[in-house]
Amino acid sequence: MEKRPFITKEKAEEIIREIPTPFHIYDEKGIRENARRLKAAFAWNKGFREYFAVKATPTPAILRVLKEEGCGTD
Repeated sequence: MEKRPFITKEKAEEIIREIPTPFHIYDEKGIRENARRLKAAFAWNKGFREYFAVKATPTPAILRVLKEEGCGTD
């Protein structure tokens, strides 16, 4: 799989001009796609559920996305 940034340099520079630093930018589409791929990879196990370690990234927006994709939290 080819890895490409989800944001262009130009878009990043535009955001930097508008929003004071520090800040984080997350790829919601990528997070959703990866959660779905993981779920599909373990579809053979009916009891499987991914549990995300909240202490890794306790960001409410990310936790909401993962919850919407069927992930639990740990």
